[in-house]
Amino acid sequence: MRTPKDELLLRAMDHALSARTIEAVEALAALYRLLDAERIPEDENYAVFATALSRRLEGATGALHPYRASEVDGGAPQIELFRRLMKHLPLASAADAVANALLADFLRGHAEPTLLDVGIGQGRQECNLLRALARTGALPRHLTVVGVDPSGTSLVEARDAVLAVADEVGLSLEFVKLESPVEDLDMATWAALRAVRRPLVVNAAFALHHVAEKEASGMEARDAVLARLASLGPVGVVMCEPHVDHHRAPARERLKNAWNHFSRVFQLLDTLEIPSAERRAIKRFFGREVDDIVGTVNESERCERHEPALAWWERLQRAGFAPRGGLEAVCPADVHPAVGLCVEEGTVGITFRGDVLVSVLAAVPGEGA
Repeated sequence: MRTPKDELLLRAMDHALSARTIEAVEALAALYRLLDAERIPEDENYAVFATALSRRLEGATGALHPYRASEVDGGAPQIELFRRLMKHLPLASAADAVANALLADFLRGHAEPTLLDVGIGQGRQECNLLRALARTGALPRHLTVVGVDPSGTSLVEARDAVLAVADEVGLSLEFVKLESPVEDLDMATWAALRAVRRPLVVNAAFALHHVAEKEASGMEARDAVLARLASLGPVGVVMCEPHVDHHRAPARERLKNAWNHFSRVFQLLDTLEIPSAERRAIKRFFGREVDDIVGTVNESERCERHEPALAWWERLQRAGFAPRGGLEAVCPADVHPAVGLCVEEGTVGITFRGDVLVSVLAAVPGEGA
C-alpha cells in the first residue's frame, strides 16, 4: 500500500519526467514538509530519494559520479565509505564470504594458479581469501594475482596489502597491476593474459555493472568483456552484483526499483547496532548511487547500471559459461544472522526478510567451451 510520502515521491518523478518543473518542486516541497529525517530513519531514506530528484530537476549530467562525488559534495571519498560498508553491512560481508569460499574451491589443489580480479580496489577481498586458504592448509605453492582497476592509487594499496598478507602466511605471490577499466584493456593485454600460469580463476566483485555503456565489436561492452574473459579459458568465474534492474529500466520504473532495493538495504542497516556516524556514512555511500541512478538526466553518463542475476546469467551463457553446481556444499554456514542465503543453480542470493538484495554467481566453462 502506498503512503502519502510514496505518492508524493512518485508524483515528483512523473512531473520531472514530463518537464513540469514547478509541479515537481511543489511535490518535493510537500514531501519535505512530512519528513523528520533527523529522528525517523525511514524519513532519512525518503530524503535520499528527494535529493536525487532535486538533482534531476537541476539537470544533473553525471558530475556526481559516485566515485567523484566527494570532489563536489565535500564528503568522504566513495572508496572510504565503501570500507565502512564492508565493515558493518552484512549484505556485503556475506557476499564476500560466499565469493571467497567459491574462489578458494576453484583454487584449492593447484600448485601455481592465477587469480584475475576485475575491479580489485584495495585488495581487501584477496587479503581475506589468503588468510582463509592458510587456515585450511590450502595455500598454493605460488599464486599470481592480476589486479585490474582504473585507480592507480588503489592498485598500489592493493599490491602492498596483498603482498603483506602473503608474507604473513608464507606464500610466494606475484602481483600484476593493470591500471584501466576492464572494457578499455587493449588486445595486446588480453593476449598477454592468455599466457598466465594455470589454472586461471576470475573474480569480479561489484565491478561489472560499472562497465561503460557502449558497443564493442558489435556487442554491448559488458558482453564483450565477458567474451574476452571466456577467451582466457578460466576454470571458474565468481561475480557479486546487486540484484536489481537499474540498467535498462525506464526512468520511472528505475526509481521504483531503486526505492524497493535501497529501502530494504536501509531497513537492514537500521536494525544493526553500529555507531550513528557509521550508519550515516554508509547511507551517504548509497545516497550517491541513488543520485546517479535517479538524478542523472543524460542516460549515457549513468554509472550504477545494476542488473539482476537472470540478466547476468544470460550474458554469461552467451559468453560460453554455465552455472557451477553443488553450491550448497561450498557456502559458508556462519553468515551474519540478519541476512540469509538462498541457493539456486549457479547463484547464491544474499537475502533480507526474504528479498534477494545481492547475488553471487559462480560460472564454469560450458559444454564445448
